[in-house]
Amino acid sequence: MKWDDPPLWPVVAPSLVGFFSACMPHIFDWIPRLWGWTLPAPFLGLMILSPLLYFAPKPAGGRIELVLGANVAMLLALIPQLFLFVWFIVVILSWIFQSMYVWRHNYPPFRIGTWLGLGAVSGLFIGDLFAHFVL
Repeated sequence: MKWDDPPLWPVVAPSLVGFFSACMPHIFDWIPRLWGWTLPAPFLGLMILSPLLYFAPKPAGGRIELVLGANVAMLLALIPQLFLFVWFIVVILSWIFQSMYVWRHNYPPFRIGTWLGLGAVSGLFIGDLFAHFVL
């Protein structure tokens, strides 16, 4: 799918959802922190919310491939973080790069879903850094 103008919702919405979900365990202490680490609970929340992408605005919405692409991208963005401490930099930079050019080309819904999934995990990483140092 290709947009005529740069869309705002695929860039802002996933990153804001990831950002706020990462801040929630720091704001509310009663939310369980799995294994004493603050990323698994918000990440599971993102995975649970990902089927809502099926109802995304057109031309991207209404396709199950969009949801599958987002889930695959979220898993591929988080799992290497367990082993490589600086992996979040690669994820954030690749999402920024994708945000500059994906809307100009005609990509399938799975590829748009990977863009949305990387945006959500980028927001998760940025939100966790913000919450750790500011909240």
